[in-house]
Order: sequence, then C-alpha cells, then structure tokens
Amino acid sequence: MEKELTPLEKWNSLTLADNFIFCKVLEENPDICKELLEMLLDIRIGRIERPKSEQAFKTDFDSRGIRLDVYVKDGTGRCFDIEIQTSGYTGLAKRARYYQGLMDVDSIQFGQEYSALKDSYVIFLCLGDAFGRRLPVYTFRYRAEEDKNILMDDGTVNIFFNAAMYDKMRSEGLRSFFKYLCGKTAKDDFTDRLSALVERVKMNAQWRHRYMTIEQEIKLQARNLAKDMAQDMARNMANDIAQNMAQGIAKNMAQDIANEKTLETAKKMLENNIPAEVVAKCTGLELSQVDKLKK
Repeated sequence: MEKELTPLEKWNSLTLADNFIFCKVLEENPDICKELLEMLLDIRIGRIERPKSEQAFKTDFDSRGIRLDVYVKDGTGRCFDIEIQTSGYTGLAKRARYYQGLMDVDSIQFGQEYSALKDSYVIFLCLGDAFGRRLPVYTFRYRAEEDKNILMDDGTVNIFFNAAMYDKMRSEGLRSFFKYLCGKTAKDDFTDRLSALVERVKMNAQWRHRYMTIEQEIKLQARNLAKDMAQDMARNMANDIAQNMAQGIAKNMAQDIANEKTLETAKKMLENNIPAEVVAKCTGLELSQVDKLKK
C-alpha cells in the first residue's frame, strides 16, 4: 500500500499542474500570463490587467456561482478565463457555456448596447482528452449548420487543450509548455522561467500555510461525507436484509439500528455545539426530537 504523503511532502511535490500553484504563478506574474495567452491563442496582446485567481461570479442569490481559475482582461476589454483541469473531463462543454454567460454579465454595464460586448475566451488546459478524438486542441466557435462557412461571429471562443498530445501541438513553444505541464522535462526559456516561479511560490510560507489549511478542510469534508455515505449504506443494507427476512420483526430491528445510529450522530453533533436546526436538517430528525436530546 502506497504511503500517504504528509501535507508538507505533498506541498513540496506540487507542480504547475496543481490548481493552487497554477493560479498563484499567473496571478503574481502578469507578464507570464500574457505570454502564455499569446502562445495558447496565437494572438498578440498589447497589455493585460492584473490577473485574478479564483475570481467569483454570481448573478443573484439563487443562481449558481462559479470561481474561475485565472480571469484576466486585456487593454481592449477582451476577457480570458484559463482553467487547469487535471481530471473529470465530462461536462466541460456545459461549464464553458455557463462561464461565457457570466463573463458577459461582468463585461457589459447597465444601459450599454450589446455591441459593447468584447471577445471572450474560455480556455481549458486538460491533462487528458476531453472529447476522446486524440486531437491536441479543440477550438469551438458558432457556425451555421446549413453552411459551415458562415461564422456567427459573436466573439465567444471555447478552447480545450489536450496536454497528453503535446508532441502534436502546432508550435515548439506549445509542445514544450504542455510537455512541462505533464511533468516531463522540457527545456526552453519559458518553461525554465515557469519552473523558477513554481519554486518561488513553494518557498512562500504564507501560501504554504494557506494550502495546507485548504487541504485539511477538504479532507475533513471528505471524511464527513464518507461517514454520511456509510450511514446511508448501512440503512440501505438493513432495509435489504429486512425485505429478505420475515416481514415485520426483522424490518423493525433494522430500522431500530438505523435510528440508533441517527440519534448517536445527532448527540455527537450537539456535543460539538452545532445548532439544533442544523442537526435536524442533517439527520432528518424532527426539531422536537433534537431538542429532547439536547436537554
């Protein structure tokens, strides 16, 4: 069984492909971010605003909010979102659609004409193949189904890079960058600078502490989720056993076991000063039951 790394060991082993490191490197180094965008999109950019990592967008209280990995605008108002994606490639197309919509909300002011909308790019840097066609890059723009030569020209572009196919990229710079992103040795000026910046981020004690705190929170949430799932599985197994046994007594016994586990969970939550309303919602108990337990 592979030994689990300590938080410090994990921090020291991080590469640019880690979301935290990636965001910090680009946020703290606008020149690097600009150079990367120019290379990825094969365009020239005069200047860019300071990149923002984990940029949050939300239209109203009930809508689903998002956090863009690295969000940046250039001097003309064009918007760029760069996402690092190491796994979980299903659903990226719908994510790109939603991201584009919220970026538009951010880029146009009340009373402005729609013509004020600038070009916007959502860029996913995937370590794997998001569409399974073994292409190094997938670029999507709206075209008429009746005539593919007719471009809608609404200014939105969604691009998905497949880092695993780095040797098929269109330029030497891209081949070197994605080779480096995959954790392989790549030697050119840009990747050398990136490597130095990654090490600089890892030497920052404040960022190291923040990363470890986030990791601990994620582990705690995962542990709590696992407990909840285990309890649900126990309930389901108990119900299955009850259905296969004689009706009545066995089913009641199984339900009693599940109820005891629920009450035990509720007691532990109350002992940790979690409000009764939250305990009731999490366990499914009536608020009056939780109040009795509390007393």
